[in-house]
Amino acid sequence: MAQRILIAEDNEQIAASLDSLLRGQGYEVASVGDGISALGLLAANPCDLLILDLKLPGLHGIELLKKLRQSPRTSTLAVVVISGVYKGEQYVAGARALGVTSYLEKPFRAAELLRAVQAGLAAPSAASTAAPLPLAAPSPRATPAPSPPTGSAPPPGEEAIGFDRHFLKAFAARFSGIMRLKSSAGVRELVFAHGTPISLRPGFVHRDFGQYLRKQGLVSDGEYAAFAAGSCRDDLLIQMGCLPYNELLQEKLNHLSIELVAGFQKPAMTVELLPLTLPPGFLPISVNIPQIVCLGYRQAYAPDRARRLLEQAGSRYVATAPPYHQYANFLSLTNDERLVLSRLNGQQTLAACLDNDPRLTPLVQALQALGMIRFGTAPLAPAAAPAWPVRAFFNAVASDVEGVEVQLPEESLESFSDLLEGVSVSAVPPPVASAPPPPSPPPPGGSLGEKVRATLASLVGKNHYEVFGLTQGNFSYERLKASYFALTREFGPDVLMQLSGQESAQVEEILSIVATAYNTLSDVIKKESYDALLGSDKVGLGQKGDDLFQAEVQSQSAKVFIEMEEWENAEKALQDACNIAPNSGDFLAHLAWAIYRNPKNANSRAMLDKARQMLNKAITLERTAAAFAFKGYMLLDAGQDALAESEYNKALKLDARNMLARKGLKLIQEKQEQQKKGLFGRMFR
Repeated sequence: MAQRILIAEDNEQIAASLDSLLRGQGYEVASVGDGISALGLLAANPCDLLILDLKLPGLHGIELLKKLRQSPRTSTLAVVVISGVYKGEQYVAGARALGVTSYLEKPFRAAELLRAVQAGLAAPSAASTAAPLPLAAPSPRATPAPSPPTGSAPPPGEEAIGFDRHFLKAFAARFSGIMRLKSSAGVRELVFAHGTPISLRPGFVHRDFGQYLRKQGLVSDGEYAAFAAGSCRDDLLIQMGCLPYNELLQEKLNHLSIELVAGFQKPAMTVELLPLTLPPGFLPISVNIPQIVCLGYRQAYAPDRARRLLEQAGSRYVATAPPYHQYANFLSLTNDERLVLSRLNGQQTLAACLDNDPRLTPLVQALQALGMIRFGTAPLAPAAAPAWPVRAFFNAVASDVEGVEVQLPEESLESFSDLLEGVSVSAVPPPVASAPPPPSPPPPGGSLGEKVRATLASLVGKNHYEVFGLTQGNFSYERLKASYFALTREFGPDVLMQLSGQESAQVEEILSIVATAYNTLSDVIKKESYDALLGSDKVGLGQKGDDLFQAEVQSQSAKVFIEMEEWENAEKALQDACNIAPNSGDFLAHLAWAIYRNPKNANSRAMLDKARQMLNKAITLERTAAAFAFKGYMLLDAGQDALAESEYNKALKLDARNMLARKGLKLIQEKQEQQKKGLFGRMFR
């Protein structure tokens, strides 16, 4: 299974360029264009590495990083930052304080990005967050590298050998039936259909498919319990609304792939075969077996064994065999591995094909195990071209990327110092700024007081741009700084000391207006939110539009934490949102829900009552489907089914897709059916 990378970049052209580059290297790639979407996707299914543009709409990259580090599931996720805006050591150090693996400034070359990606994926932190592949050290094996498949099914009672040998023999023999794998760890049943594995229970990593989904955060504890009680039937997950059918199929393939790859690292085991007869045309949807084999040997890589393989077979010539054309397009390889394939012409030795790099020997093991290559003491002829037409070879060698630059658009330098508040950054030199010119002397006599009053009157009612004599159209950071310093020099400390009473307070008010406007326009997030809110009917000039924007961001991220059932983080974010916007019924309802569901409050009657009272207040402020669904859950929890049913119906009337309300009604209906059965039983007993 290819390693998974998420690109968070709002420029579609750049995202497409990076996507193409990384897919060409054999990675699985997804892209999002805003911070909230990135957070939601990572919360639902963490990837192996994140490529992050800091200047994202919705949720700034630094804020996204902070929230990722708060969650145990993403606290050590490998991150590569790309930025055309934030340049300089202070930004690099600030990002590193948040666990960024690599920081690339524009312009950078494609090869630099690939090196940064490889370094991030090789770091121990990347392994701890990614769901798909376990990276445990390989266990001792009873046998050396496998021989090519023999073409016959393993006989019953075979001696203890590595899982890979059992697996490959069943694949080559197109075995159908149950393979019982026996080891000191217990008995597992691997089911094959015409040599294709279709299920394994229990798994090497997870007990069953439901536990895998639970660890991915795709099902809750209650849903997993229902799944296990229902004999682990997959269709029950669809009935409960946990996953749509196509996503369920993909997750099943992911789960089976993980388990089979893990088997390559397990100690030797014996098997018992229980053959079954299946119709010849039966073609189950299953995993990519050649890629499983390749990944299995890659994960079980042992340096000593790799060196021995090169010492023993490095001088032998190697060429493609007929099965090469059957399986080559099933492999998803790195560019170095593709180079190896391009050299399998029978005219070079194994050592030459690998450039004497032991790290590439797992590919050789996989090719040999699948019968895709053959060796000789003299040059060999490669396998003839296949009889079928070939539109494309997916593992063709990528063109040289060393000289390719990945361009980012020209943008102005901006500060994210406010976003790094609270993050420890040591040994970071402060940005060098030119000293402002000396302040001009204040006007003499009584004209100073008149000037203070006139200036204050001219600033009242102006938007932040107008405070500095600017507009959105002619704005630049240089002009902003020049106007800011001119105003602050004009009413500096020496001027303030000459005044007293009301005039002194007016100077402080002037400086407060100027500072607020400057802090908003000089910060990337605040400026973007202010620009969006200028002219809005909902937020007039002079109101706290920036705070409202931040409250919405906190609310959105909190809802992601709720989906992850990380109640502590959700409660904290929603409390911040409610502090900014205390009259938002939606924010308050979700805060009440986070408090109610937080396990630490489960035995606190005071906190549970507080959550109920808070929810009732939220409904008086704003009638939302979520609030009614939350209330229905609380009532159902208290055994008041009739009242709960009423609240659930209110929720569905506002939003027919509300999953909590739908699940609640279904649970009530099931309870009613059980009660009816019990009544009938008593009547006829």
